Amino acid sequence: MFLRIIGSLAVIAGCTALGVYYSAKDGFRVQELQEFKKALLILLSEIEYMRTPLAVACENIASRTALTISPLFSDFAELVASKEGESTYQMWCTALASIRPKTFMAAEDLDIIEGFGKTLGYLDQAMQKNAIGYAINYIDEKTTSLNLQGDKNKRMYRSLGVIGGLLITVALW
Repeated sequence: MFLRIIGSLAVIAGCTALGVYYSAKDGFRVQELQEFKKALLILLSEIEYMRTPLAVACENIASRTALTISPLFSDFAELVASKEGESTYQMWCTALASIRPKTFMAAEDLDIIEGFGKTLGYLDQAMQKNAIGYAINYIDEKTTSLNLQGDKNKRMYRSLGVIGGLLITVALW
């Protein structure tokens, strides 16, 4: 009987923890999108005012962003500095592939970021500013919609975790 009670509490706690994890995922995604927006704004200022070379600008961004976004720009800066014969877009995709499994961003977010990489190093200053503006607009729209959905989804996932744990416990009792 004692083992049943402990097992039931473990199932309820595990399901509740799973519900809390899923409720927090959108929040982590919003944080990463905001951090990428910060990186884009830094890049915009590096391009517009300082006219910094791309590799140096990306190193500066890597040193000023959070650990989730920083590896993307540091890896990209290393690849650009080494100039191993790949195009800038291929280097961007290589750097992006290194952070894909470590991020909470959705595939659609990463597709926009990958598409942004097509503009790096090829366009003039005005076109690069437009490309950065497009990516920033996407991030703003996505974070707004995620914040609107967030409260509702957080309650739902937490409730589902607790109720699911109780249902499993009752079914196995």
